[in-house]
Amino acid sequence: MFTSIINTEQETTEQVPRSSPPWVWIGFLFAGLFFVLEIAFVIMDVDPAVMTLILTLVVLGGWIYFLVCVHRIHKILNELARNRYPYTPGEAAGRHFIPFYNFVWVFKWPGELSRYINGKGRVRMLSGGVLGTLLLLSLFVRFVDGAFGMAFLFGVTMYISAKVNQHVKAVKGITADQLPPLPDPRIFSRPVESAAPVAEIVKEPSAG
Repeated sequence: MFTSIINTEQETTEQVPRSSPPWVWIGFLFAGLFFVLEIAFVIMDVDPAVMTLILTLVVLGGWIYFLVCVHRIHKILNELARNRYPYTPGEAAGRHFIPFYNFVWVFKWPGELSRYINGKGRVRMLSGGVLGTLLLLSLFVRFVDGAFGMAFLFGVTMYISAKVNQHVKAVKGITADQLPPLPDPRIFSRPVESAAPVAEIVKEPSAG
């Protein structure tokens, strides 16, 4: 029984992850590059086919790096939860490639992440529905302007990564003496002895 109590505590407590947070700021470099090339191609009157090809490669590079960030964030979550987090890093990144389901997936993984972080009570973050809406909106903005769409996408990703990083710092701040003590295993091996009754002391009346 004592072993089961230890196992239960290990399942509910978190461990400090070994992986470091992703460098989300690199994603803004893709957005800046897209913006500069977009203006330069218009000024230099570059062939529209060539311009479209190069800008598409920049967007593709930004999208791949976004998936790298999603993979790293979920790697940290799995390490935090002792590999008991519902989604593996590969699932979190790979399900974005499933046609049509990817529009649902941008709501599912932020929802699970938000429930996990908020459920631990160390850090508060936006709900998964709000985060999913922002991610989906960034995809639609990308069709209007690739630079702003990518900046929007990595802005949401930076917020998510920052909240996970804050949670990790809070976990690192918990020391062993702050955890609740384990119960004494002897209480499960022998019955509690009843205390012997205390003898009543009667005072003799003093001589008058």
